[in-house]
Amino acid sequence: MRKTAFGLCAFLTMLALPVSAQVAAGDLPDDTTWYLHADLEAMRTGDAGGAVYAWFEDEVAEDIREDVGIDISTEVDSVTAFADGDNGTIVIVEGPLTKETQDKLLALAALQGPVDPREHDGETFYFFGDEDDIDDNGDEPFEDFQDAVFVSFAVPGKALLTGTEAQMQGLLDSGGKVAGSGNHGGALLVLSATKALVQAGMQPQGMLADDGDDDWESNIVRNTKEAALLLADESGNLAVEAQLVSHDPKMAEAIGGIVNGLIALQSFNSELGPEIQSLIRNTKIDVLENVLSISTVIDPNVLVSILDD
Repeated sequence: MRKTAFGLCAFLTMLALPVSAQVAAGDLPDDTTWYLHADLEAMRTGDAGGAVYAWFEDEVAEDIREDVGIDISTEVDSVTAFADGDNGTIVIVEGPLTKETQDKLLALAALQGPVDPREHDGETFYFFGDEDDIDDNGDEPFEDFQDAVFVSFAVPGKALLTGTEAQMQGLLDSGGKVAGSGNHGGALLVLSATKALVQAGMQPQGMLADDGDDDWESNIVRNTKEAALLLADESGNLAVEAQLVSHDPKMAEAIGGIVNGLIALQSFNSELGPEIQSLIRNTKIDVLENVLSISTVIDPNVLVSILDD
């Protein structure tokens, strides 16, 4: 179960897939350290996402069908994942998950170790792992799922995964709904668009190891307050926007200068195809005080060719 969940979450993180209902800052708890919303159904049916989803079908979904007999393409519509530093990670998978698939997932988990069925107000959930391995630190995505995880299919149309038992009990009480802060105060930056296909964000500082390393990369992370990513369907193309909010305006300006320099260098690279050169030319960099914004528009077929390479 854990390996299957990790594989799905890793793929979603890599491609930053979309969500069915857009997320606003008020939908997240105040102390959220990272979030990811993914809507596979939007990828299947959207103009911009269709080519990328076809790649996913060939490269990922087909292997899962052959290995474990679970068809993600028909049983998973969307995934919501986020965490806070005090309570750890929550993952909510929505879709017409069949009883057969649920049983297969539980059987896979049983092959990895003991399964501990539990109940909360008459609803069943399962614990996989050892009590001593429960980690309520949600700074790094999915890290607290490595050795222990709570799982439930009790809410119709949803699979719930949590890092702590209290989180699972709260989700069962609310029917799988998460209570957000209701306003932007304390919540992470959230980018949005009319046809959003990706919404993700994080506070990078919590993911930096305290090893005394003061190199350039570490300084960037230490000076970054938060970062957010958005992919949207724009007339059949993928519009990409990223924002980085720095503690120090000078750092935002420096990073913007580096990115501009890299773009300028690659624009003269004769080895790049016309599609990549067009992508580079369409990339815009903007720095306003401590906020660095990067945006571009990508032909989804070009993205697929990059993934194939």
